[in-house]
Amino acid sequence: MRGSFSFKIEIVDKLFDTGVNKYNQTARVLFVDNQANVQLIFEYGVLQKEDLYKMIDEKKPINIDLCYIQNFSLEEYRLLRGISDEVRVDLIDFSAKKTFFEADDTTNFSLAHFIGNEVSFKNTYFGNGNVSFLKSKFDVLKKTDFSYAFFGKGQTNFQYASFGDANISFENSINTGDLFFVNANFGHGKVSFKNVSFGDGLVDFHYSKFGNGFKSFYKSSFDGETIDFRRVEFGDGKIDFRRVEFGDANVLFDECEAGMGRMSFKRSIFGEGKLSFTLLNFKDEITFENAEFKGGNMSFFQSNLTKLSFKSCHLNNYLDLRVRYCHTIDLSDTVIRDILDFKKGLSVVNVKELKIIGLRNLGKIILDWRENKVEELIEHQTANVFEKSEQYRILKENFRNTGQYNDEDEAYVKFKRYELKYLHNERIKKGGVNKVTAYPIKWGKELLFDKMGNYATSPLRVLFSMFVIYVLFSFLFLLMIHTGHGDLKPGFDPPEQMSEITLSFYHSAITLLTIGYGDYSPWGIIRFISSLEGFVGLFMMSYFTVAFVRKILR
Repeated sequence: MRGSFSFKIEIVDKLFDTGVNKYNQTARVLFVDNQANVQLIFEYGVLQKEDLYKMIDEKKPINIDLCYIQNFSLEEYRLLRGISDEVRVDLIDFSAKKTFFEADDTTNFSLAHFIGNEVSFKNTYFGNGNVSFLKSKFDVLKKTDFSYAFFGKGQTNFQYASFGDANISFENSINTGDLFFVNANFGHGKVSFKNVSFGDGLVDFHYSKFGNGFKSFYKSSFDGETIDFRRVEFGDGKIDFRRVEFGDANVLFDECEAGMGRMSFKRSIFGEGKLSFTLLNFKDEITFENAEFKGGNMSFFQSNLTKLSFKSCHLNNYLDLRVRYCHTIDLSDTVIRDILDFKKGLSVVNVKELKIIGLRNLGKIILDWRENKVEELIEHQTANVFEKSEQYRILKENFRNTGQYNDEDEAYVKFKRYELKYLHNERIKKGGVNKVTAYPIKWGKELLFDKMGNYATSPLRVLFSMFVIYVLFSFLFLLMIHTGHGDLKPGFDPPEQMSEITLSFYHSAITLLTIGYGDYSPWGIIRFISSLEGFVGLFMMSYFTVAFVRKILR
């Protein structure tokens, strides 16, 4: 029976045949809804706990499929047999498929030693009372099976349980109370919690250890307040949390460790609770691709990772990405509605590659161009020219919104440089005349916009460029005069006596600055050169005004 229905027990004097064993009494379990209407009826053979204790004494395989057992307790068994509380009890090839356990206090399998080929509690229903597998040991060759099991509203305890290297399945099981796997050891077999309903209780895997097998929580759901995986050792092998619904629980993965094996939260749904992944030590990738975040703050503070991916996510929450080390953080096609924090904290934030291709930033990205080495984050990518251009554009807009105007200038220059490369490549692809003119256009723009003014982000560079232009024209005038290709004649009498070099530099200055006193007029080819310098001077002064005002207004 899968569900949270209540139930009633009726014991009748009727022979029940399980196909393996026969029982004199039958337990009729009536599952009822909230209106006390009977929904389902199941029948079980009534097995007295004393008879089960005798089976344990015989040291033979135990099959109690389809049985109803009340108040079973290995603690009581040890007391009756005079066995120390710390001695394990052997349960050989234990099978309790479709069995119904009920207890006034606890169904107790603590310090059980399951041995043989397989242990099965498949489709087993644990009704009233707690369930304890405290310090149990599963030495089985093939599989430990709790699939489709139902754990009631009491506490279910697998603390310090050791599952060996056989495969372990809790697939499709339901838990409605608190569930503890604290310090449990899952060995190297495949571990499956696929499609498990963990209910509204506490779920605690604190300090548990997993081996190198595949770990799956695929499509499981949590409705409680806390999901605790702190300090879990996941070993090698993939870890699958895809399509998990975490509800509004606080999800804690602090100080977890994992070797080579990707952890996936693809398409999972996180609610309003805190999401903490601080101080992780993972050698492989963690991906949240297409996951949904409803608002709970999330932290990877001081974690060590190889890759962290939020590709195609909608991040409606504060996300602390102040990692100790992560080679690649992928935020491609992500929508940011809150804050992404890369700002240096207690330690240096060491990220080698940041992918923000297609990112839509409706919030803020807190990072510093120099502290976070932003240029290296983009340059280390294998992205094409257009993708790098777009990423620098996104950063430029972010820096403007956060008031980091110097960083905005850095990003803007990189954006324009990559944009120029992209447009240049597109012209070459068109062929024909475009291919012929592509290089002169590119070189001209690089000289005019980049080299001479850093795309209007540096007034000092514009001034320096003006000075270089002034000197070049001055020497050009001197060359023309010295070689007789032109002259600078006085417009007043008597003329002031100046050397050729002084005259050349003077004429260049008043022409570049468009002053035009008229005391000396150009002759010959110098007329055309003077006209050109006047135009260049007008352009450069406008260029300087734009760059200077841009700085002042911000």
